[in-house]
Amino acid sequence: ELWASAGVPLLFWQCANDVTPMSQAKRFYPLFAVTGNLAPIFSGKIMSFVISLQKTNDDIGFGSTLKTLSVIKAVVGIGIVAIYQRVYAMAEERDRKERTEQSLSTIRGIQKSGKVEITMKFEKPKKKLTLKESAKELMASRELKAMAMMVFCYNVCVELTEVLWKALLRKTYPTKSSYMAYMARFSQTVGWVAFFLQLVASEIINVFGWKWTAMIPPVTMGVTAVAFFGAIIAGEEHIPLAQALLIGTVQNVANKVTKYSLFDPCKEMAYIPLGPDAKVKGKAAVDVLGARLGRSMGSATQQLLVFLVGGASGSILNCAPYLGTCYVVAIAVWSNAVSVLGRLFDSTDDSPKVDNTQKLEKIGEAITIIKSIEDAKREKKKNSKGKSEAGK
Repeated sequence: ELWASAGVPLLFWQCANDVTPMSQAKRFYPLFAVTGNLAPIFSGKIMSFVISLQKTNDDIGFGSTLKTLSVIKAVVGIGIVAIYQRVYAMAEERDRKERTEQSLSTIRGIQKSGKVEITMKFEKPKKKLTLKESAKELMASRELKAMAMMVFCYNVCVELTEVLWKALLRKTYPTKSSYMAYMARFSQTVGWVAFFLQLVASEIINVFGWKWTAMIPPVTMGVTAVAFFGAIIAGEEHIPLAQALLIGTVQNVANKVTKYSLFDPCKEMAYIPLGPDAKVKGKAAVDVLGARLGRSMGSATQQLLVFLVGGASGSILNCAPYLGTCYVVAIAVWSNAVSVLGRLFDSTDDSPKVDNTQKLEKIGEAITIIKSIEDAKREKKKNSKGKSEAGK
């Protein structure tokens, strides 16, 4: 879970940032996101196919399925390593050609003008923030605190519903094979919905603006979560287990789809109005404190509730009313954070444009005066030189 949610995306985007020029980022980054949403579709298809080949539903058959999936995963991992090596080799070759072309251009310039211009650029090395430094960085900015609260509340909400949904899923599909087959179908559903929503995400942002687009994930997750918690609280006497599971599946699809297609783009856009230091240090602080603490807080809340009100069986399903209350509170805090950042975007859009026309005109007049003075000096020097030669 940690490797899939943190390790792989972090390494991929680090590679993308290393090899993709800024001029091509707008062209390829959306394509990366859309292509990435195809992965759950393919993985779900592969899981369904491998499970269909399983001959028995006992531990021996399930073990054979796990071995097959492990081999496939190992082959894919080796392929990823090979692709990384190839991509970085191509990037190094491109950089070498650019440096060679730049050197040849400099040499040609020297041959024409006889002058050498050297531009040196020094970059201050980025410092990795500690947990204490991240907390200080967040406390210094209201906008960064709001962004961290968005990420924190999202992860809390996901943790509160995902564990409960999987407990219901294990109760409905007690065998390992049936559980894995259901997760394969779930993965395909997430992939398809996220793929199509990603195609229209930019249009949604253009039509509704940042604030109301950023409100879609908490509202969608909140509405579906209330229905999910209500179905569990009502019990199997009023709502069959299959219907409660279906509602929970829709809720978890909404969790993942809205994150991939709307939540992440809106979160990244929120850094744009901030200064350069806030973009670098603030993003690190949000990643450290928001995402990590959100998952931890959700898990700690569930463990505490299971201990207090889980009953003799210690079932997480008995904690549904209390988990639902915590969920609604997290949604309310999340929505308030979106409103805070929405005011930031409104003030940025409504800020008056600075008219520099008069300043540019004055600068142009000053340049003209300076050129006139220089021309007069050269003319005077030329005349005095001519008189001296005539006197001789």
